[in-house]
Amino acid sequence: MPRKVQRDAGRTRTRILASALALFAKKGYVHTTFTDIAARLKMTKGAVYWHFESKQALLVALLDEMLAKFRRQIVELLPDGETSFDGLSFPVVADMMVRNAVRIIGDPKGTAFFLLVHEQVQWADASMDSVREDLMRNERFGPWAAFKTAVANDVRDGRVRKDADPVQVASVCVAIFDGLVHARIAHLLQCDMEDTLRKSFEAVWESVRDDRRQT
Repeated sequence: MPRKVQRDAGRTRTRILASALALFAKKGYVHTTFTDIAARLKMTKGAVYWHFESKQALLVALLDEMLAKFRRQIVELLPDGETSFDGLSFPVVADMMVRNAVRIIGDPKGTAFFLLVHEQVQWADASMDSVREDLMRNERFGPWAAFKTAVANDVRDGRVRKDADPVQVASVCVAIFDGLVHARIAHLLQCDMEDTLRKSFEAVWESVRDDRRQT
């Protein structure tokens, strides 16, 4: 395929994904059709099918794109000189995730994605089983992998108790992150999200910190 054709196809695919995100977040995944997506872009339904064989394939591509975007944003928040989560402590990662949450709620695509995932997809539907399982296993979002690595680092270096489970702590932190960000986007949170998120992570840190260390 010629380079220009590839470039144009890539741009069209990006436009389709953006249109799908906006419509899925507003109307719901079930109630949005390829005709709706095409009409929003002044394209034919066939043009949308040329890029995505089904609505579920489009949803999977959209999830992949947004998770990759969120991970890039997290990597951009790494301390100077760091290229990965290796060596980072829990407090450093917690601060990164608070700043990332602030960026998400200030990004229209980020807020639309959270509304889509939380409110507009019927995850209990059997047709969503494979998509849901892939999403739950997906570490590309970043926060879960970052917290797990940080807690493992802290266990190794004696900053937290030896019995602290990195997987469990990471899961709790992601649940806090996910819940508070969604509550803020859905206007269900009356307090300051950034401050509440920081204090929540501090509470988790205090619950696993090795009291013999004052780190």
